[in-house]
Amino acid sequence: MAPARRPQRTSQRKPNKSKSSVRESTKRQASAQPDDSRVETDVLLAIQPIHLSNIVHRHKNHEYRKYRLRDGVERLWLYETQGSREDKGRSAITHIATIPSIVRHTPGTVPEDPFGIGNAEFNAGQKQSKYGYSILELYELIRPITLEEMKQTWRMGAPMGWCYLKEGMWNDRWGDEEGRSDRVKRIF
Repeated sequence: MAPARRPQRTSQRKPNKSKSSVRESTKRQASAQPDDSRVETDVLLAIQPIHLSNIVHRHKNHEYRKYRLRDGVERLWLYETQGSREDKGRSAITHIATIPSIVRHTPGTVPEDPFGIGNAEFNAGQKQSKYGYSILELYELIRPITLEEMKQTWRMGAPMGWCYLKEGMWNDRWGDEEGRSDRVKRIF
């Protein structure tokens, strides 16, 4: 298992010295709701059950998206959507994929060996996605985070696009290496 690094917290911006900037900053702070710390190395993404199944069975070795994740993101927490009648999903965060922290593929740069579903099409520019993320390792959560738990415990809904992971969720389901085997099972 790859050693875990402590989560990186977002830093607070230092306000400018000008009076108007200080006033605006004070207004924002006064109106802001308490914000959970976020882990900038981990993001939450929604994925269709068929694509997740292809990753689990190693038929798909890259995840493609229209957006570029920041350098430093090294884990994708995969929220398996509800799916369709034919391909039912679990509406839960079920897996964590590790990716290189600075490699963000663009069309024409994904290795086609070994074969992976979608790689040739991405390289040829035939996908809407503009960025590819190599999946290095995959873990399955022993206790998936259901949509109900996401709402009640973590005050969040199903992901639309992507978002950084909350530190409490990171600690609860990934955390330090000690005891991790009780929280996740390595698939590959």
